[in-house]
Amino acid sequence: MVSMGATGTDDELNAVLAYLSKNFAVAPAKPIDINKAAAVDLESSLLLLRSEATAVIQYRTEHGDFKSLDDLRKVPGLDFQKIEKNKARITF
Repeated sequence: MVSMGATGTDDELNAVLAYLSKNFAVAPAKPIDINKAAAVDLESSLLLLRSEATAVIQYRTEHGDFKSLDDLRKVPGLDFQKIEKNKARITF
């Protein structure tokens, strides 16, 4: 706003920022069902590479649904750190 000509003291601009942050906060990320998600959803939601998303889907097709995070450790070619980072969003 300042770059567009808005003026105000630091306190006024901080008050505007606090208001916007409180009332227009980013929505929390939605949970993702690891047993039903399509490859594109695994890529975009969990930031998996295409090859990792494909490996997850192939593994669950061959071995059945995942029941826990430990089951995901068995997926060859999957960077499990990405799963750990997003574990609160993963449902079974």
